[in-house]
Amino acid sequence: MRSPEHPAELAEPVEPAGATSAHRAVRRRPARPDPAGLSVVARIAWHDYLALYPPAVLVGSTVPRAVLQPLFLAYLGFLMGGAEGRAFAITGGCVHVLALATVVRAADMLTEEQPAGTLHRLRLSRPGLALVHLTRCWVYVVEALVSALVAVVGVCAFFGEWQLMGSLLSGAPVLAVTAVSVAAFGLGVAAVTALHPAAIVLSNLVVYALLVLTGIVAPVEALPAPLEQLAQLLPLTHGAASLRALAAGDPWAAQAAAEAAVGVFWLCTGLWLLRRNDSRARRLALDDRG
Repeated sequence: MRSPEHPAELAEPVEPAGATSAHRAVRRRPARPDPAGLSVVARIAWHDYLALYPPAVLVGSTVPRAVLQPLFLAYLGFLMGGAEGRAFAITGGCVHVLALATVVRAADMLTEEQPAGTLHRLRLSRPGLALVHLTRCWVYVVEALVSALVAVVGVCAFFGEWQLMGSLLSGAPVLAVTAVSVAAFGLGVAAVTALHPAAIVLSNLVVYALLVLTGIVAPVEALPAPLEQLAQLLPLTHGAASLRALAAGDPWAAQAAAEAAVGVFWLCTGLWLLRRNDSRARRLALDDRG
């Protein structure tokens, strides 16, 4: 007998033989989200995360990556602009760490469902693919935020940037907003790339695009005008700008609010793309493409 916490318990029953069109119409009506069912999904997501990334793996791989990448970017910033450029790149690099979990790992989680033969169960669940995937992403938002804070402490301590460290740590709420924003963006990335044969390559390309386009190492004003406009619609851009303003003692709340607005936009877009993915799979009886 299956455990009541197994995701299959969320699946709708098979349509009985002889069901009328009226029955089908009722069954096709979208079910309301089930808080109890989604809480089960959230708990299972945590257990799955610990199975994939036990503490030894997190300490041996995730933590070094969270520190070494912004450390490298900080050296690039120093080469371009001295101490000021280094501080600029430290802030940007610590913000960019947020994308490693919320874009790459969250998309990988959906990619792995297909070869495991469990993707159809998500599609048949009462909450649906979009809400199930959104709920499971909470663990990666937490990982992203913790990784960014570890990066702030590690990189700033390495360079002796104690004042910058204090400013960035005091901006933890802005980092949290940015983590949620980029996670919402990751929903759309997962919907488009997760079931593609080159899913891992595509999700990593998106992360590199964010590195280039969102003012991580160089200001977005240095980009060509069309790309500068595009950057305003991407996560990380306003979050990094808000933290830099906070560190400089300038007004920062407007940029933080802009980051939150970008997050809402991508949340709506990501959920729509995942639902479109789900509807297409149901309509064509295919489970091989997004």
